[in-house]
Amino acid sequence: MTTVHQSPAPEGSKPKYTIPRPRNLYNFTIALFVACGSLCYGYASSISAALIGQPSWYDYMGLVSGTAQSNRILGAINGVYAAGGAFGCIVNMYIAERFGRPRSIQIGCVVSIVGASIMTASVNIPMFIVSRFIMGAGIGILVTLVPLYQSEVSPPESRGLMVGLHGVLIGFSYSLTGFVTYGCYFASYGQFQWRFPLAVQLLPCTVLLVGSFFLPESPRWLIGKDRHDEAWNVTRRLHANQKKDPTHSYAHAEYNQMMAQIQFEKQHDAVGMLKQAKLAFSQRSFQKRLGLGFLVQFGNQCTGALVINNYNAQLFTGLGVTGSLPLLLLGFFNLTTVPGNLFNGLFIDRFGRRRFVLTGCIGIIVCLSCEAAMTAVFVENPANSSNRVGLGFGVFFIFAYVVFYSSCLDATMYLIPSEIFPMVIRGFGMSWSIMGQFIATVILLEAAPTAFQNIGYKFWIILICLTAIYGVLVYLFLPETKGMTLEDISILFGDPVELSFEQALHRETAGKDEDEASEIRHTGGALNEKTVDRPEHVEVKS
Repeated sequence: MTTVHQSPAPEGSKPKYTIPRPRNLYNFTIALFVACGSLCYGYASSISAALIGQPSWYDYMGLVSGTAQSNRILGAINGVYAAGGAFGCIVNMYIAERFGRPRSIQIGCVVSIVGASIMTASVNIPMFIVSRFIMGAGIGILVTLVPLYQSEVSPPESRGLMVGLHGVLIGFSYSLTGFVTYGCYFASYGQFQWRFPLAVQLLPCTVLLVGSFFLPESPRWLIGKDRHDEAWNVTRRLHANQKKDPTHSYAHAEYNQMMAQIQFEKQHDAVGMLKQAKLAFSQRSFQKRLGLGFLVQFGNQCTGALVINNYNAQLFTGLGVTGSLPLLLLGFFNLTTVPGNLFNGLFIDRFGRRRFVLTGCIGIIVCLSCEAAMTAVFVENPANSSNRVGLGFGVFFIFAYVVFYSSCLDATMYLIPSEIFPMVIRGFGMSWSIMGQFIATVILLEAAPTAFQNIGYKFWIILICLTAIYGVLVYLFLPETKGMTLEDISILFGDPVELSFEQALHRETAGKDEDEASEIRHTGGALNEKTVDRPEHVEVKS
């Protein structure tokens, strides 16, 4: 028999309860496998950082490293990729609700495979730029769907860990880009040095495409499409544990809560992208969620993460690191994000989202301030440009930056928007939020090469100010969502919740207690073994 631990909570505040949910390896495996889409995103997003460290790529494309023309082209390559990502987010607003999560993942994989194939075969800059847009569109779909899907199949008390796998594999793919390119640096001078790293993009996309045919559909999406039997079977399997919960009490409670809330939300009649958009912008609580989701994605990029990652080789070269070492340092720089994101996943459900974001912002401001000082004093001052200690500290603060970013912000930026939207606008809200990341990326990556060339260390000061603004806005407006079901999170925004998880689990266990007592009375004390195949639907108030 499952026991519910609960304490009363005032109306409109966060409910306080301990959810006795049994662990399930199948649930974790699903969340881990779908993170192959994170590998696609991370590798595609960081490949340009590796390319600009390969002299053979410049020669083949007719560019000269460090010139104003090459800087503009590099900005265009990164900017077009981000623009494609924003376009992919818009496409996802429609397909995620129309075709479901696994089918939309398949669409993203196909588009990414086409983009990666054209990129690998590119013979000139225009062809390369077109391929980057196509790749960005596919990645925009995948980077939105992966955390969205993970959050919908994850239990609340470990949702941070499961969505955190997205960040862990992004970090791994970042480092993979650096090490693959570093290895190819020692190949015979020529096209293989840069075509092979581009071709590696095809691997995770293909694996995810093949495996996606075996992924279960999101139970929340199935309920929204009135496919209740399928939704219950998926929910039961996600939480099945015959030893600790033989009657599927947890699955019953979650299913009933999902049923009640989604049926309640259907009264909005928000079927389709345009109706979701209209609803999202017409209700104040939904507007706040859209603002917070966009803020987290846009604000995270304003800390300079992709600027540092995509122009890492140039930054290290400016700090006196030459030859193949910038590519090697790029690999280790990105490898640092793996334990950082893993730390995030293991502890964010304990300490909360707000603490991680605020800690990360403070740490990043310190690191960027020190980096700005090192750049001003040692990189841009000819009298001190040979000071190896000062330049070494410049490298150190870049690595210190990534420690704070990966452990506090990287995975959190996907976790928060994946949680805060109700099912009625969930696909639209998540896509809208991720679009904020790509819009910030377009602005910053387009501007960065020219900014570093023209204003130098002052560009770091701009990023410091943006990070400080982001931290203040998070402190003032972002609520804490740790430990809450996706449906209960609506309470934090003042929206009605038809059936809280606490109530659903209490009804489930109270009903079983009454059934067991009745069974004992009618059998003279011998309790017959019972099996539960499907929960009764919750009566939804009109």
